[in-house]
Amino acid sequence: MNILIYNLIHIILFPFFLIFLILRLFNRKENSESFFQKLFCKGNKNYYDYIIHVASVGELNSIHYLIHKIPLEKKILITCSTLSAHKLALKKYKQCSVKYLPYDFYPLVKVFLAKNMTDKFIWIDSEIWPNYLHILKSKKILTYLINGRISEKSFRRWKMATKFVKELGSIYKIIYASSLPAKESFEILFQRKIFYSGNLKYYQDLNIVKNIENNLCFASIHLKEFKDILKIIEKIDFNILEKIFLIPRHPHYAYELSQKLLESSIPKDKVVVFDSMGKNKNIHSISKISFIGGSLFNHGGQNPLEALSCGSYVLTGPYTHNFSSIYEDLEEKKLCGVFKEIDHNLIAKSINVMMSKKNLLDINEVRILFNKQSEDLNIITNSIIND
Repeated sequence: MNILIYNLIHIILFPFFLIFLILRLFNRKENSESFFQKLFCKGNKNYYDYIIHVASVGELNSIHYLIHKIPLEKKILITCSTLSAHKLALKKYKQCSVKYLPYDFYPLVKVFLAKNMTDKFIWIDSEIWPNYLHILKSKKILTYLINGRISEKSFRRWKMATKFVKELGSIYKIIYASSLPAKESFEILFQRKIFYSGNLKYYQDLNIVKNIENNLCFASIHLKEFKDILKIIEKIDFNILEKIFLIPRHPHYAYELSQKLLESSIPKDKVVVFDSMGKNKNIHSISKISFIGGSLFNHGGQNPLEALSCGSYVLTGPYTHNFSSIYEDLEEKKLCGVFKEIDHNLIAKSINVMMSKKNLLDINEVRILFNKQSEDLNIITNSIIND
């Protein structure tokens, strides 16, 4: 495969892609702003010192350290792919411009980079976008991949296009992998030197509260997990709990979750459902245990570090392959628990036992972990800012 064949496939598939995007609009996964920005590159012409792309909320939260290292006088454009990330970026980084990134169709990429000029383009946790990489190279724009990770499915797919993916990998000025396994995968695909100096997601402002009450949080839970989560909650001992907080991964599903809650036998005065972004850290900081979603079906889990940075002990289901290295590290340090199967009784029973323990989490171990990772991240940010 080469870039011409890649674009020919895109031309053939464009009608199906358009139908897919319209369906996302009807399913409230897109809105009019995201639809027009992704498909027509709506927006004025501007120059930015840095363009930083984050796909979703997880990647957005991980750039906190990088953003605050960039001098205040520099202009930054944050691009994202999801509604929730866009909304949170506007709220969290008022000093930056925020836009949706158009899809990797050649004409869209050409228009986007003509309207949004820059010297440095930084991809966070990103998959490989061939047209962007080719056009960034033609414009002599320095391109970086930070916190890079690649799924097993993508790795197998790209491995079938050895020459093409090697060419794409050569376009990045520097690549920092998010883990040692990711480093090995990128080195196989790109056949070049890949660096690993810690994971950006480890940089968190610690928000640890002493004497946390017996509150339980289910965070980043997906629509497919609602039934499982409610079945677990039904088996929990409410006599030892103060409150249970439910935070859907996608806030627009909060109403559906609330309706399912009303149909259950769970005491309604014990449970709070949140329907907005940006409150997670506050909720984690008052929760003794946080169960992280995306892990009760084959999604791959969600980032546990935000909850841990708030002093909340982390639990999760068996499907954690997107964050396997992080969970392995935390399990080794006894800072989290990963259930190997979906057993509602076992999960509820374990939560009941843990809630009765006074010192569930070693706070000193948490501080050491995050402080060490923050030191390592200086290597990444300095290599980009001083380049």
